Amino acid sequence: MRCQHCGQEVPEGSTFCNHCGHQMSKEITCSYCHELMPATSVFCPHCGKAVDNAMTLAREESQEPASRPQQQGMTYNEQRAAQRKANAWQQPRPIEPEIDDDDDDDDDDDDNGGGRSNFNRNLIIGIILAAVLIGLLSMMRHCNSQENDRDAARADSAAVIADGSQDPLAVLSAELSRNGMSEDKAYTGCAVRFESTDPDTPERIVGVTYKDDTDRPFIKVYNLTRDGGGWKTELGQNKYFDGRSIIMDNSSLIADAMYVPRAVKLDGKQYLYFAFLNHLKGAGEGNNGRVTLCLYDVEGKKINTLTYDGTIRSRTDGRQYVYSRGPLESTNSSERRFLQQEAANIGAIRVATQDEIDAEEEAKAKEEEEKALAGEENADAKWAHDNAENMDKLKEGEEVKMKPTQYDKPIINMKEIKEKLENDRYLVFLDTKGSVVGFNKSTRKYFTIYGGKNGAASGISFGSDNNVLIKTPSGSITYDLVHDRAKNAN
Repeated sequence: MRCQHCGQEVPEGSTFCNHCGHQMSKEITCSYCHELMPATSVFCPHCGKAVDNAMTLAREESQEPASRPQQQGMTYNEQRAAQRKANAWQQPRPIEPEIDDDDDDDDDDDDNGGGRSNFNRNLIIGIILAAVLIGLLSMMRHCNSQENDRDAARADSAAVIADGSQDPLAVLSAELSRNGMSEDKAYTGCAVRFESTDPDTPERIVGVTYKDDTDRPFIKVYNLTRDGGGWKTELGQNKYFDGRSIIMDNSSLIADAMYVPRAVKLDGKQYLYFAFLNHLKGAGEGNNGRVTLCLYDVEGKKINTLTYDGTIRSRTDGRQYVYSRGPLESTNSSERRFLQQEAANIGAIRVATQDEIDAEEEAKAKEEEEKALAGEENADAKWAHDNAENMDKLKEGEEVKMKPTQYDKPIINMKEIKEKLENDRYLVFLDTKGSVVGFNKSTRKYFTIYGGKNGAASGISFGSDNNVLIKTPSGSITYDLVHDRAKNAN
């Protein structure tokens, strides 16, 4: 324990201090409110003031030796005064409002000490919150400023593209974006500037966008009209191409950029001429493809098209084209006649000549005929078709090489068999329709020997060396089963 008078340590249970002789007490009096409190108190439990006695000074000395003044040779009161002075220099105190020195206000001052502390803390918190709020407002103002700058940039796009040297495609893209017309995410295909020719005709740009990666591919034509320092933009026409792919570039069209696209004046009207491919989805060589040529009326906002449809083929350089017999639409208007002439400048179109068309028709007819004669059920008709010339030669007495077709399945109705011949190599049948059919035992193949449509056969018999004698209305025929040769037996 310590002496409350001199602050020195004394033995536990001492009645008097062994350093200053002062009587030890368990209670001391507060120098501010004059109330009693335990001698070991650091703060007064009645007014909250720091205890100002020797014990407190001794505790401060033990906690802050660096700030403690030299106490050797000092009296107790001198030590107290020196310690107070040191504390005053080390711990700056907040400026407190002036108070009346009247003794009657001492208690009020003491009671408001805690209030001033709370006030200072609340003031600091308020300052921090105000700083945070100011920061948030500044950030919001900065974001709004950036958005306004972007809006201003879009709004000023007309001023940027008002220069006549600007690329029309760039003008089209900027204006569609500025007017919120690019939400369909279509590609810009082409754009052409139409210069003003008189005060009543404003400068124009006509452009085309297209969308391919969708279930309903489309093209859209836009009219941009000079409006003061900017442009007035409107959708002029749109067309859909279900199930087809759209490709709009001169490389795929195999066309010169001088000709596609371009501004055209026809019958006193201004037009935008452009073209594009619209093949079937995923089509390649041998599949259906199309090239569509377009003429867009700038004033009337109408579009005329001419489509070349045909088979996709490949050139020697690997690029593909559409082999077509001609346009699908009629060419009875000046617009479509113009487009028909322009088709010659597009390498992706190859129009067939009349000789090529005739050859194709003949080949197609032959293919259809062969398809109709295919199958076991048409064996008799096919034999008559393939051997018509040979039968004419037989009537003239010539020996001919016949053209039999081999079949894996029976080509004769076994219920209609009239006569049957057999040797070690062949079976020969005559049916009720007058047709003669052979069967090779080694190859297991059926074949027609004689077709009843040439005149029903009335009988069959074996001759020498695997020859069959066939009786027909025009005479008998000998047929060599091994070499498929026939001659008159008369």
